[in-house]
Amino acid sequence: MGANVSTMRPARDLLHQLPLLPIQPDRSVDYEAADAALLLALAENCETFMNTIQQGLSALGVILAHASPEVGSEIGSDTIEALGWFMAETADIAAALLVLTRACRHYTADYAPAKVEPASQARF
Repeated sequence: MGANVSTMRPARDLLHQLPLLPIQPDRSVDYEAADAALLLALAENCETFMNTIQQGLSALGVILAHASPEVGSEIGSDTIEALGWFMAETADIAAALLVLTRACRHYTADYAPAKVEPASQARF
């Protein structure tokens, strides 16, 4: 999560990774059959995306607080309503991502990726 979000596309990457998850006959995710590296990448993208959503929702809250009629704003009620629905939907997405992240982290708790040995230096 430490990377700069402006240089990453966690939502796009997440949408590309989700179809790679194996599913069970009841259409639930089969985390035990999933590739551990995929689960780790999903968890990282979910966490980064959730962080972006939460920062955006916070920013919208600040803007809406300053857009109230009491402070002289002329923003229409239809705009405020649309923002409310948007905020509700994105908060629901963040909640679903949290569930996915926790499942990915649970099923990879004991996963240790193989260490890649550095290539030996060529000598001339």
